[in-house]
Amino acid sequence: MKKVFLFSYLLCYYGFSQNINNFSKDIIAINRCEKQLNNEILKSWQHKDIFLDTIQGISSEKAYNEILSKKTGVPIIVAVIDGGIDIDHEDLRNQIWFNKNEIPNNNIDDDRNGYVDDIHGWNFLGNTKGKSTYYARWEFVRLLNDKGYLTKKGLVVSKEEKDSLLLEAVKFYKKEKSVLDEDLKYIAEQNLALKNIRETLKEYFPNQQYNFETLKTIDTISNINLREPVKKLHEFLTYGLTQESLNDYAKYVYTIRDYKLNFAHSDRRISKDNLDDINDTNYGNNIVIEDKSIDTHGTLVAGMIGATRNNNIGIDGIADKVKLMILRTVPQGDEYDKDVALAIRYAVDNGAKVINMSFGKFFSTNPDMVIDAIQYAAKKDVLLVHGAGNDSKNIDMYNFYPLDYRNNMEESQNFINVGALNTFLDHRLPAYFSNYGKNNVDVFAPGVDLYTTAVNNKYELVDGTSFAAPIVSGIAAVIRSRYPKLTANQVKDIILDSGNIYHINVRYPGNAEGPRIPFSELSKSGKVVNLYNALLMAEQVSKN
Repeated sequence: MKKVFLFSYLLCYYGFSQNINNFSKDIIAINRCEKQLNNEILKSWQHKDIFLDTIQGISSEKAYNEILSKKTGVPIIVAVIDGGIDIDHEDLRNQIWFNKNEIPNNNIDDDRNGYVDDIHGWNFLGNTKGKSTYYARWEFVRLLNDKGYLTKKGLVVSKEEKDSLLLEAVKFYKKEKSVLDEDLKYIAEQNLALKNIRETLKEYFPNQQYNFETLKTIDTISNINLREPVKKLHEFLTYGLTQESLNDYAKYVYTIRDYKLNFAHSDRRISKDNLDDINDTNYGNNIVIEDKSIDTHGTLVAGMIGATRNNNIGIDGIADKVKLMILRTVPQGDEYDKDVALAIRYAVDNGAKVINMSFGKFFSTNPDMVIDAIQYAAKKDVLLVHGAGNDSKNIDMYNFYPLDYRNNMEESQNFINVGALNTFLDHRLPAYFSNYGKNNVDVFAPGVDLYTTAVNNKYELVDGTSFAAPIVSGIAAVIRSRYPKLTANQVKDIILDSGNIYHINVRYPGNAEGPRIPFSELSKSGKVVNLYNALLMAEQVSKN
């Protein structure tokens, strides 16, 4: 992985108020060279400091060395609304929230919060009998199905339809169906090609251990029938395509075919609740992780926030004094608004001070449920952090749910929307996939090549705003731990105002070419979060 680093910088101080220094810094990149980061640094680049390490991380190593080592804090509960979390992971098990008011497995709601045996949180994707849901349709499929536009005959749309939302859903469906058809065709063609290779070249590769060296020895001039399989195998070896990798890809595509894009799939067959009734809460269970071959995303997110620090195992999370509350709400497919709203309310009522939400969608059937829950969290002084999405879109032009606004009017001040930062310090600074928006994305955080916890005591490199958001949640948790009297709104302002400004012209995410704009135009703050700066500012704010 190449990194861009030689730079000159200019420090400027902005008025957080006339009596308070803002520790945000302006950074101007004027020269650059490329250097290779070794694997150990790459695995923790988000913790680095632009001035000490010439890496545009969040300065968490510097913060712990210079500030946090001298300042004790109080434990903070961070709710992770996501898939399940592997509570037995070696780097997470000591960080999992435990409900002290509940007696484990006695089948009694001891704390009378409406959830029986909710020891580590709650699974909203299941029923009271212990069964769980793993797959769901995309929301636009549910919308079209409810309208009767999706049937066994396919997509059938009324010519008189004027509803702009439904017409937009039709566009999404047609696009995804076209992609699915192409993917299914590709899988079938490559499987047929691999079958032909196995049969035709078996005397050269009896154990199917394919390699370039043996391939070069095959006489395709005398054996014309070998030309096509040899050509195809050369292509497969060049691009690393194997039967195993093709099967993995097929599994992903079949999930879309059988569940996400399948109008007939019954998402709520297990829970059987009324999706339009926020008071119908008699569903779900306390199983926060079950099938680890499917339910993986939440564990990846959790590690970014709070993997145990300084234990010489795996990785260090951003936050140290943190307990992770598990709210399993996001299936393979689109989450339901009701589940999200109830998960937010559960988190608030059970002591969370920060809520991480690494999910999103472009359609919503009950958006008011979620906005009402966000407002409830605001009244209870809880901060919500949300990933801005991975579609390379300007979400000032598209609704990407959940939202903190209604009719273009912001409803609360406790919601941070996070874009993803790349490892390159040049025109590629925003991640290629990241959504952006001068109004609806608040700030950027590292979101590419992040090393984090995976199920079954493993670790993985991941990309996405799903992992930029928990970095911000971790920063919020550290601030709220050391400065518990600061409000959620104050913590949000500090995170946004204390970030670093990178004066670099960048390409719009999703565009390899075309016009470039100042990086600061991609978000409301125009900044990249920085824990060290935030703590300095929090100290100043707490004194006033």
